[in-house]
Amino acid sequence: MVQLVCSDKIYEKLSRELLKRQIDIVSDSSLVLVERGYDIPDGKISIVFDALDYMEASKLLSDGISRESNSIDAVTGFYQNRFAVILPKDILYLESGADGILCFTSQDHYSMKETLQHYETLWKEKGFIRINKSQLVNLAHVRDIIPWFNSRYVLRMDHGAELEVSRMYAKKLREALKI
Repeated sequence: MVQLVCSDKIYEKLSRELLKRQIDIVSDSSLVLVERGYDIPDGKISIVFDALDYMEASKLLSDGISRESNSIDAVTGFYQNRFAVILPKDILYLESGADGILCFTSQDHYSMKETLQHYETLWKEKGFIRINKSQLVNLAHVRDIIPWFNSRYVLRMDHGAELEVSRMYAKKLREALKI
């Protein structure tokens, strides 16, 4: 939900765009889109935009809302004929194999439905990084980074597993960790 403070002409155009993006317009919201030159309401979060940029303002708002609502903090995994709810912070790493995606935690490992690419995209901001074609690692659980031959690395995890970073992904790891 958003409140609009703008000219009638822009209100008409912007309201159409926001309705397409399934964002409701209300007269009193804590979030306000304000056209430059109009008074900014006190005590509210305001996004000021130029009249010519109303499309960008609606896209910015839409992207922010969809990212916030699509943020998944828990996933389900299957192990020994039961489903478990797993938080990303508890995941050590994900691995793709012949049987699909396996999720490794400090206690167990679980089968998961989605692709490795899906989880990589979903949890990039949560500190997950691809280290080779078949593994995605939670950097919060990496204990040691050991330089290896041919510009590769080995990651020693909290629970003792050692995972090899391929040469192709070593550069991304160095950039992410500033090493």
